[in-house]
Amino acid sequence: MSNGAEVKIGLVTDTHYWQRDTPYVTSEGAVQLQPWSEQILNALLDALRAAQLDLVVHLGDLVCGGGGYKMPGEEYEQAMRYVHRRLHELDVPVVALPGNHDLYPGKGDLHEFYGLWQYQEGLGKTIDLPQAQLILLNTMGHSPEQIQSAPDGDPVYGMVSQRELRRLEELLFSSDSRPALLFTHQVLLPWNHRKSWKDYYGVHNAQDVLSLIGRSKRVRAVFQGHAHRLNIQEYAWHSGRRCVFATLPGTIEYPVAWMLLSLRDAEARLQLQRLPLPEICAISARSGDGQYWREGEPGWWDYHFALSV
Repeated sequence: MSNGAEVKIGLVTDTHYWQRDTPYVTSEGAVQLQPWSEQILNALLDALRAAQLDLVVHLGDLVCGGGGYKMPGEEYEQAMRYVHRRLHELDVPVVALPGNHDLYPGKGDLHEFYGLWQYQEGLGKTIDLPQAQLILLNTMGHSPEQIQSAPDGDPVYGMVSQRELRRLEELLFSSDSRPALLFTHQVLLPWNHRKSWKDYYGVHNAQDVLSLIGRSKRVRAVFQGHAHRLNIQEYAWHSGRRCVFATLPGTIEYPVAWMLLSLRDAEARLQLQRLPLPEICAISARSGDGQYWREGEPGWWDYHFALSV
């Protein structure tokens, strides 16, 4: 990890790797790009290498487990191990958060993910950088009852366990004076842009997390996956302090992109990085009623915010 003036972090989410013959099509007619999973993964790894990063963070949904996709268990296991191996071909540290589609299909457990990525069940991880403390918040901390009552054992929405909430509280209210950056799979703060909000995008006990963020003076930004779209908003707390909430696009749908997060001194910069796959990208972009809205506003494609608190 670089100790210099700048740290470059690659943010990846919702790869939904499953090399199969047919794409998954949503109820709204949006085409996902599973048949091109290998080509997308290869292009992604090439782009991450070329960016000369210090760290890669995957925000979850590495594969097509959980509900909806009906991925066979054996193919789930193979895909999960394959994506883990390929990501670790990079010459930089790689960490990942679990998403709901990283659940074992039909079983509703994350044992395969936790074993590969070395997690304690229901807990996240912390990465300490000179510029900031990175808190990977596990939003897959559902109770057994919540898993069992959900179709296919996949609640879709997020849940932060009580142990994980305590870990977050201890981190945010420690004596550490560095700014904190949070990373989640499901979305903590609903958006108000283009497509309407659905509760399954969110975290069931998001208010508990937001309360901690609001009381703390350290959190400068929250980076979220799950929704396959770019959306950035700054939320002002009662104190006047502001926090950036960024929902990031996946590589499985338009704009088939990852995000470059650069931390330098007291400033952060978030840049949209489209993979050079225009023909594949167009398949998703033109599907349904058009998926161009997923790329967000042009002002979000190169977004600067203050890192200092």
